[in-house]
Amino acid sequence: MELSNRQIYIISYLLNHPEGMNADHLAAKAGISLRTLQTEIRDINKSLEDGAAIINVGKHGYAVKNFSEKARETILAQADDRQTMLMPEQRVNDILSALLFEKDYISMEALAGKLFLSKGTVYRTIENSSVLKKLVTVNRTKGVIVELPEFQKRQYLTKVFDRESAEIYAPDVSAKYRGLDGIMRSYMAKLFVSHQYHVSGESLRSFRRYMVLSLIRSSMGYTLEQMDHGLAISSLMNELMDIIYSVTGMSFSDSEKQDLQAKLNELPAFLIEIPDTRKAWITEWEPAYQRFSECVRETFGLELSMKEDEKLRFILHVYKLHQRAEYGHHISNYYKREINRTYVLATQIVVCCFEEAFGFKVPETEVTFVALYVAMAIRSKEKPVDCIIVTSKNPSLVWPMKQWMEEHFPNEVGRVTVVEHYLWLNKELSRKYVPEQDNVLILTASASMALSCPEAVLVKLFALDNEYELISRRLKEIKQRIKDRELEELIKKYVKAEIAETYSFAANANSNANNDVVTDTDNSTDNVDDNYEFVLDTDAYLMPYVHHKKAGENSITVFYLEKPVLHRGTNIRFIIETNYYTESCECIGFYNCIRELLLPGKLDELKSELLSGQADTLM
Repeated sequence: MELSNRQIYIISYLLNHPEGMNADHLAAKAGISLRTLQTEIRDINKSLEDGAAIINVGKHGYAVKNFSEKARETILAQADDRQTMLMPEQRVNDILSALLFEKDYISMEALAGKLFLSKGTVYRTIENSSVLKKLVTVNRTKGVIVELPEFQKRQYLTKVFDRESAEIYAPDVSAKYRGLDGIMRSYMAKLFVSHQYHVSGESLRSFRRYMVLSLIRSSMGYTLEQMDHGLAISSLMNELMDIIYSVTGMSFSDSEKQDLQAKLNELPAFLIEIPDTRKAWITEWEPAYQRFSECVRETFGLELSMKEDEKLRFILHVYKLHQRAEYGHHISNYYKREINRTYVLATQIVVCCFEEAFGFKVPETEVTFVALYVAMAIRSKEKPVDCIIVTSKNPSLVWPMKQWMEEHFPNEVGRVTVVEHYLWLNKELSRKYVPEQDNVLILTASASMALSCPEAVLVKLFALDNEYELISRRLKEIKQRIKDRELEELIKKYVKAEIAETYSFAANANSNANNDVVTDTDNSTDNVDDNYEFVLDTDAYLMPYVHHKKAGENSITVFYLEKPVLHRGTNIRFIIETNYYTESCECIGFYNCIRELLLPGKLDELKSELLSGQADTLM
């Protein structure tokens, strides 16, 4: 059986939790969306042998079934050998969490003993993880330590701490966390709503976790650096602190109050209403929004069509994002790779235009959050499908049918034309009077007509509600046929493919440092490390380049790798390099082609066609 690193990780995690694992929790551990997890488990079950399977176990989510000892040993050995580096991957998180609770150096042996891992496994994990290599200081005589200010340690700990894992390396911390979290959960949501501060459940959980960990760190003697952001402590924060003190007897220092208030201020909020206190920042950020719109128009030839309430939500998000960037905070996004794939154009727009317009850089984890607002603003309506009603009935009987179609499918159906049956049957007359029949929805109440035209949908004149599902399904089939034809034409126009023996991301980053990107002066990007990486939720890696005011031919090159390359936790099998020249004004079609190519399984499906087409071109 052949399994990807991600699939091995999922199985190994479930093998270590035989009682079952909640689906949302497992998806979060694997760093993927719930939908992607379901797809992965379906593919895993197709690959497993000898009756082994991952099954659905109700409220627990998923569990392993019928795994023999040999299969268990094989999977766990592969997980250890391959060092599956999904982010956030449990082993990386556990090592980092454990080190964040150490004040001094700890030997590799002692750290391995805390986590019930071998010394070699800990060493290899640190070596193979870019995150750990960046944060962990390794001293041959003293051991390992995370040398960061307490402020940064709390930021990282909020993202990697796992209460269940902490029971292994820090049971006292785990018990404190469970108790404090239970207390705060009982009243925090009501307080936020009563103070008209509406945030998502995910943001609320993140803030609660930060408060709990801050309390625990303070009680353990970890002192936050002296800081004063000059922020007024809000009534919501004061009430939270009063309740915490009355229940636990714990209090925060002035620096911690400033830190928590900054964290509270930056939470992404739902815009329910705009009080007078918010009008100032709307006025402040409105010019930047206009600059952003102009940059998108000049670079991509697209208009941002946000309604007033949508624009205010977007500006509010940018305002909160600026606060997070200013205080060194950022939000994790487990859907980042899926958004990268689904909304390529919107993400590219943010990468190219946001910093120039708003004056600050978006953290990599938050680019896709902004991209979703942009995707909503540049959404283009699908071209409606025309409809032909073929009839031999009295015209007065047919008009209600036309009206029914316009009412029930206002966006899907365009022009509705009524055609007499005899005109339809007469080829000479139909060419003159009947609209173009290719890719149209054909309806008829005549059984003989339906027999002569398999594409027609047979309906009853005054019982169309009964055929709603059939008509809707036929519309989807027609749209898909149109989309497939358009994709075929776009592939012929833009796409070429090559077989590549191997690929070096480091070498490519250096070579692309001099590549053209969109800027005011069209200069090259100096800092390669700041480049945004389009790592996807499939086994593909996208490198989209946008060239400004230079003649060239838009192109999409697909590199099929002979051997997968492990990059940021994903076994990359395809490299897609795209070059778009803004003067061509082909933005929508070009990026639609990229989006369709990146659908799961699409590149595998097109492999022989693309490579044979390339061979024909060479001949």
